[in-house]
Amino acid sequence: MKVEFNTLCWDNTPTEQLNAHRSVIEHFEIPVNYYQENTPHGLWMDRVMSNSSSDLVVFFDSDCIPINKDQLIKYIRYVSKTRTFLGIAQASNHILPKSHVYAAPAFYIIAKECWERMACPSFAETKRADVAEEVSYTAESMGIRYRCLYPSTFEREPVEGVWPLGNFGYYGVGTTFDNTVYHLYQGRMGNNIQLFVDRCKEIVEGTFDNRFHISSNTLEYKGNIVS
Repeated sequence: MKVEFNTLCWDNTPTEQLNAHRSVIEHFEIPVNYYQENTPHGLWMDRVMSNSSSDLVVFFDSDCIPINKDQLIKYIRYVSKTRTFLGIAQASNHILPKSHVYAAPAFYIIAKECWERMACPSFAETKRADVAEEVSYTAESMGIRYRCLYPSTFEREPVEGVWPLGNFGYYGVGTTFDNTVYHLYQGRMGNNIQLFVDRCKEIVEGTFDNRFHISSNTLEYKGNIVS
């Protein structure tokens, strides 16, 4: 089984963020291919998938890192066995119906065979879908099962609040998914970069602890919710 790992870095990706990302990737000895270009995210994923000769293709955003390598390997084995795809759970709260939960591309594993079986749907945005959401819509229309990793916790978001996730709960800046993947979100905002740098350092040192972060399925969150 051939597996490849890919990360897109635009020119405006902060150097501190990229260095922190690389520190975690190198710590876990993951052979990530870094693409430094300004290609739109979905079109870049289309190109990577089209050119790939691997059985499984893995994507990490430049502000998304694994917390646990053993669990990452389990996810890879799951996708290899089921010949499907997996990603972090997300909802496009800026696109109606605002409640569709899909496998988002910040952390994503897909079997090349599955993508081809679906007639190679594009990962690009459409009027009804954010990046990669059309792939989930296509799978749903074909009865192909896929898996989403739901958020466990998130950290306080100082600017935009947090986002509803369908009928589950919330996610926001500094979200831990399935207690295994950490996604910063809003990395373009300078006040969030240090948060990512700190968390990456904790992951490398083995001290990452989200027990005191905000539960994603809490019923009592009173922060600024972005609908």
